[in-house]
Amino acid sequence: MQQNFLLKKEKLNEFLTALSKEAKVFVPALNENNASCFLPFKNQEIFLSKRTSFSPKKILLPPLEKEFIFRKKSSSFKIEHLLDSKKRVFFGVRSCDTHAIKALDKLYLEYFTEDEWYKAIREDITIIALQCSKSCENGFCKSMGTNNPVGHDLLFVEKEKSFFVEAASERGKQVVQKYRDFFNQTNFIKPEPKLKFGKKLETFGLKEILDKNFSHKKWKSEAKKCLSCSSCTQVCPSCYCFLSFDKFILDSGDSERFRAWDSCQLKRFTKVSHNYVFRESRESRLRQFVMHKLSYFPENHGLPLCVGCGRCISVCPVGIDLTEIASTIRGDVK
Repeated sequence: MQQNFLLKKEKLNEFLTALSKEAKVFVPALNENNASCFLPFKNQEIFLSKRTSFSPKKILLPPLEKEFIFRKKSSSFKIEHLLDSKKRVFFGVRSCDTHAIKALDKLYLEYFTEDEWYKAIREDITIIALQCSKSCENGFCKSMGTNNPVGHDLLFVEKEKSFFVEAASERGKQVVQKYRDFFNQTNFIKPEPKLKFGKKLETFGLKEILDKNFSHKKWKSEAKKCLSCSSCTQVCPSCYCFLSFDKFILDSGDSERFRAWDSCQLKRFTKVSHNYVFRESRESRLRQFVMHKLSYFPENHGLPLCVGCGRCISVCPVGIDLTEIASTIRGDVK
């Protein structure tokens, strides 16, 4: 039988402080630039009013990550792997971002044959999801089927003076049991949010429509506005393009391997041998971003890579909107 609990709002920071004694806790908060993102918990004010501008992806996939060091020993090399296996807690993860984590898990734990750096971080994370009480700017998660969280351990639902808490996994139940002094059992049933979404994307048959309209005029007209600034991919919770490079340490003969975020919207990303660029035009790069989210990834992995968070729309300096692109192309289909 499902057991539900209540945690008083006045006890939240105390609860997170208790968690932080055994794990590194990340919470939605405002950074020094007044941007909402996931930061280490330091008893600061927690940002709960709406979806954060940035997802917790940067903790799972650091923008710059040192993977290993080549130690030169006389004429041979020894490789030292750098794996980060600290315990972590993500508090306040919205539904869309839990689906993004699910997509990254699919890639880094299955498709890429268990990426060991991602696995070291991911396998000891407790996810405390926070149910949205209102729709967010440019969000269309209901259209993408991502408006209910997945893969979380605890679900918090904000009420007037407390949080309704649902243990969704065995790990979640263990957290409640371990910190039971903070929780009161309740017979209340989880309240369902009544959200009204300003944006909608009709997904039925969308993959086939996009595939058949690869040269639609909409791609060109939107690309004329695009700055190739890569803001969309930087804020996307599920983009995963990266590059690898080595840094040589001249005085020791050692070298280091790094992995860093990259973007399909940058021309350099498609540069291969003999300086050939296979997506020369902004049109081709913009189309790749939208098609990967709504066509290619669903075809290959069985779930959409777009989670409907709307961050790419909100951050675009020229107002490019992938829902509007898809809707226009659909509307032109005879």
